[in-house]
Amino acid sequence: MAAAFDSDSDERERPSWREIDRKRDRSRHVSRDESSKQEKSLRSTWAKEQYLKEVDKLFQGEKGGKEHKKALNAIHSHYGTSKFAASVKKYLKTYGLPEDWSTLMLLLDFKDVEVVVQVIEALKTLAVERSLVEREGFKNKLEILSITGSSSQLTSLAERVLAEL
Repeated sequence: MAAAFDSDSDERERPSWREIDRKRDRSRHVSRDESSKQEKSLRSTWAKEQYLKEVDKLFQGEKGGKEHKKALNAIHSHYGTSKFAASVKKYLKTYGLPEDWSTLMLLLDFKDVEVVVQVIEALKTLAVERSLVEREGFKNKLEILSITGSSSQLTSLAERVLAEL
């Protein structure tokens, strides 16, 4: 009886585990190459990011170009030098008031009272979204302006904004 059992198992010839795995690899239901899917996903994510950057540049108009970036960098690099005022005037003439916090903070040291008043108003609206440290830095600049301001309009505005913050 034992011999009959052995002959039955030989006739069926069960596939080895290696053969089962090979068949599974050929199946349409099993993904074949995970790395290529990840590569495609990364490529499409990168392409989407590049596309969104280009769209942002389009909506920014002149402020999305290389010249704008160069003018902003000139303000930052010339801060504290004799070229600072010229860089700011050139930027303001071409692009108007900047929108970023760091450049606006630098413009608080500009000598033109009308521009500084506009800068304070712009910073006041942006201050709500800024961190505590950045708001404190703004308050400190306003305190200095309220003491050393070159005009009564500037000192009164600095004091009023300080009270509001």
